Amino acid sequence: MTASARRLATGTALLTLLLAGAALRLHRVRAAPPGPWIDEALALRAARVVSATNAPLLGTSPLQPPDAGFVNSWLTNLSLHGLSVIDRAAGGGIASVRAMSVLPALVLLAGIAALAGAAAGARPLPLLLSTFLGATSSWLLVTGRWGWNAVATSAVVVLAAALALLAASRRSVPLGAAAGALAGLAGWGYVAAWALLPLPPALWLVGRLRERRATANDAPDAAAFRRVAAAGLVAFALVLAPLAAHYAAHPERALARARELSAAREGTGTALSSLARNAAAYARLFALGGDPNERHGDPGRPVLPLAVTGLALVGAAAGLRRGGSERLLASAAGLFLLASLFAVEEAANAYRAVHAAPFLVVLAALGAEHLVAVSGGRRRLAIAAVVAVVGVAGATDAGAFLRWLGSPRLEGAFGGPERALADAIRADLDARGPADVVLSPGAARNAFVVDTLLARPESGRPAIRLADGLDALRYRPSRDLLLAESAATARPAAPGSLAVATGGALPGFPGWRLLRVPAGAAAAAAAASLGALPLLPAPGRGELLVAEEGLYSFSSRGGLDARLDGSVLFGEARPAGRLTVRLAPGRHDLFVHALRPGAELRVTGPDGFVLPAP
Repeated sequence: MTASARRLATGTALLTLLLAGAALRLHRVRAAPPGPWIDEALALRAARVVSATNAPLLGTSPLQPPDAGFVNSWLTNLSLHGLSVIDRAAGGGIASVRAMSVLPALVLLAGIAALAGAAAGARPLPLLLSTFLGATSSWLLVTGRWGWNAVATSAVVVLAAALALLAASRRSVPLGAAAGALAGLAGWGYVAAWALLPLPPALWLVGRLRERRATANDAPDAAAFRRVAAAGLVAFALVLAPLAAHYAAHPERALARARELSAAREGTGTALSSLARNAAAYARLFALGGDPNERHGDPGRPVLPLAVTGLALVGAAAGLRRGGSERLLASAAGLFLLASLFAVEEAANAYRAVHAAPFLVVLAALGAEHLVAVSGGRRRLAIAAVVAVVGVAGATDAGAFLRWLGSPRLEGAFGGPERALADAIRADLDARGPADVVLSPGAARNAFVVDTLLARPESGRPAIRLADGLDALRYRPSRDLLLAESAATARPAAPGSLAVATGGALPGFPGWRLLRVPAGAAAAAAAASLGALPLLPAPGRGELLVAEEGLYSFSSRGGLDARLDGSVLFGEARPAGRLTVRLAPGRHDLFVHALRPGAELRVTGPDGFVLPAP
């Protein structure tokens, strides 16, 4: 076979593998998993708020909304603005939920092929084996259905590594700077990317040492490598600098998640014992399976097939001995796995370690090539053997992913009942016309999932209202009302109400029922609660913007001096507590002064959600 024919065959095979991997990532994409994971819903909600308020790119926003009462994760506004772009393009609903994970997963698949090409050079065997393993890995396929931030960060890291290998092989300063910039950009994504912080300085240090030890013949090449590494380090630092400055000003945001998960936190035993337990748990994860979380894949299977893990170890060992691209891949995989050990877990967490997966599959392909290289005169037999082993491993791994898609346990592991409720609401709105949507807390395990599926991508306002029944409405409806209640609720329906749908029952969760209540009956039910409080007219100025007439609750935590339109809400005599007032639309004068450090005021609107801090 001629060289051009070999290149054509390799290109055709590579394209076939990429298309097969894309097909797996898109298989039943709207149906499985049956609903969103809660963090997906919260992230989309945060992205819509950030976009609607034009929040600055260089800041951070909480993943949890104010209603949660706590924040254990802060997302960069840059990543949320990017998520908003995907949300608007997808059109909202379950399509946006899927797009935020599947699109980065497709980019990651292409990045694995690019990384393999940069590591393997012109050698087709490791390129095709890497792409095949990346395409069929259930670890990557499962995470690619819901892992959004982690998957996008992984894609950026893998592309940065591919550029770094190309820059090193070509001694290209521009490519080195581009690789460093991408590595810095990854730091704006999922927190696991921080594990790579030591790598750019280490590469620069290697370049310096190589230049100092170089002979006269090697000096030009060593100096060129050092310049490439220096360009990457400078670009890496420049891209990360604004985020570092932000976290220096808000250290509690940088450390919120790390403190919660730290293996050294109080009550976890000694850090050494925690690390030992984690190391044993992750060894089981790769050898036997052992992540019991259904969202992370099959709890009974290792995250990688044993044969692939073994080949990856061969590739890493060869790389550490010989250097070159394998050493960079092994270093990246090792840093990601090492970072996973520092989080306290009841069992090993496949999701936190998944950033190592792309590097491990490429190392496995390079390990297979190494075994072929040492096979002596039996090269064809060795190639056939490793291809068969890798083929069986990849096929069984893809089969595990397909079984995971059909698992009935995913209905509870993801927001299946909430997605079914949102679909029923949308279908009724399309069939019978507009209506307000009111959700009783017992109708959904998490109201934010339903709200995210129903909200428009361009809106930062909630799409639903929260109320524990018609007699607890905080506003006067002007149109029909779709009321979602717990299926276990035995309250009689309001006169003229129409039963729309029921569903969502799970073991331990009764499900929901959906009623359409006529506007008149809904308004009559709300009249009693609204009429119990006098209406405070808007003075036409102030800081609290009231969009609609209704009941607004003010809650003081920690002690405040707070006044609304000149009336005292909280003060020295009553610095904390909760009270409700009825407000007219417009701007109300709101004065707030903290009597003690850390005090805050929370305002809940007629929709039942906490308003952004005034």
